[in-house]
Amino acid sequence: MTILTAQAVLEGIRETTAYGGAPMFWDQAMAEMPAGPLPFLEPADVPARRAAAGLPAERDVLLTGIAAVIDADPALRSLAWYLHWRVFVAPQHGAPWGAPSLLPRLGEQAGLFYLLLSLEFVPRLTIWHRHLGYPGTVTRQTLQQIASFEGNHLRGRGRPGIYESQFVWLATYLVDPYVRLGRFEYQLHTYGGGVSVWKRAADGQVLALAEEGTRVAADGLRLGDQAPATEGWTAWLKETPSALSGFPVDPVGRILDKPVHLDRSVWMPCFSKGATVLDLHIPAGGSMDWEAMTDSFRQALAFFQQHHADRPFAALVVNTWFMDPRLADILPAESNPLRFQRAVYLYPVPPQPDSLWFVFLGNTREPAALRRDTSLQRRLATFLENGGTWHGGGMFVLPGDMHHLCDGHYRNRFNALIDSGNLRPITVS
Repeated sequence: MTILTAQAVLEGIRETTAYGGAPMFWDQAMAEMPAGPLPFLEPADVPARRAAAGLPAERDVLLTGIAAVIDADPALRSLAWYLHWRVFVAPQHGAPWGAPSLLPRLGEQAGLFYLLLSLEFVPRLTIWHRHLGYPGTVTRQTLQQIASFEGNHLRGRGRPGIYESQFVWLATYLVDPYVRLGRFEYQLHTYGGGVSVWKRAADGQVLALAEEGTRVAADGLRLGDQAPATEGWTAWLKETPSALSGFPVDPVGRILDKPVHLDRSVWMPCFSKGATVLDLHIPAGGSMDWEAMTDSFRQALAFFQQHHADRPFAALVVNTWFMDPRLADILPAESNPLRFQRAVYLYPVPPQPDSLWFVFLGNTREPAALRRDTSLQRRLATFLENGGTWHGGGMFVLPGDMHHLCDGHYRNRFNALIDSGNLRPITVS
C-alpha cells in the first residue's frame, strides 16, 4: 500500500483544488493545528454526533476504527486537520476547492475518513443556527444531509462513507442561510444568471427572455463555450426607456428564435443576474411527490419571510440534471420529475455532462462503463452511448406562485400569450 507522506498530502491538495492559493491555506491551517489530540477524532463523541446525523448505531465501530487509523498516521492527521479547518473553521461560499481521493491510501476505508470528519457538522451547524435564531427542528432536518450523502456513497460504492466532493459542500451550510424544510433544501444567495424575467402588471403574466449574448442551438437549447462559432445563433436583448426586445424562453426549456417586443409601461422587471434568489436543492433519498413538494414550498415561504425578511428573494430557482427538457423523451409523462417540470418555468443552461454524476454516482465520460441498475440509468446510458450530451437545465418559480402551482402553470399562460407555432416577431401588449 502506498505510504502517504506529508509532502504527498500537500501535492495532492495542489492537484485536486480548483481554488488558487492552496499552499497559503495549508500553512495557515497547519499553524493552528493543535499539538495534542485532534478534538474531532475523540471516540467518545462519535455516538451522539452519529445519531444526530441520522446514521445507524452500526457505524460507531467503523468510525472509531478509522479515527484510530488517522491518529496513528502523521500524514493523515495533517490532512484531516487541514480538511477540518477548510470546511468548519474557515468555510467558504460554494466550497470553491477540492478534496483528494484517499482510495489509493485507505481503500475501502476512504469514504469513512470523510464520514468521520463530517460529524463535526453537527456541533458547528447547531451553533450557526442558534446564532441565526433558527428553531431546533430546522437544524435537525438540515443535519440529515449527512445521511443523504452517505446514501449516495452506499449506492455508488456499496459501503458506508461520504464522497470527498460532497464532504467539502458542508462548508456552504455555514456561510449562507441554507436549510432543509421538509423534502427540499433552500439556500439564499445571489442569482448567477441565465434569463431575465418580466411580469405584466395587469394580470401577472410572466415571460423570461434570454440574456444578451446567449448562444443557442437550432433546437433552442444552449450551446457550450467550445461550440464552433458557425454553429447556432446568438440572442440579443435591447432595452430603451419605453421598450424591451429579446428572445422569449418557452417554459418547456427552449429559447425561441423570433424576438418579442415588450412595452415597458406594461411589463415590469422581476429578476435577472445579481438578484437575491432562493436556490432549491433536492437531497437524495426521498420521493418527489406533489404533496411533499408543495408542503416544502409553503414551509420555505414562511421560514424565509420570518427569519430573513431583510433579504426578500425574487424567485425560487434550481439548476440540476433533471430540468433538461429532453427528460420528457426518457421518462413516462406521469413521473414525478416530469410533473415537477411542467409546474415550473424551465430555461436552458449550457451543457453540463457531469451533472449526471448524481444519477450514476461516478464518472460519466465513459458511457459503456456506466451502471445500468435502474431503467433511468439504462435510458440515460443509451442516450450518452449514442453520442448525446446532457445539458441539465434551470427553472424558476416566483414567490407569489409557490402556493398554487399546478401542472402546466406557466406553460398554459405562455401558449396563450405567444403563438409558438407561428414564431414571427410580435409585440406583446
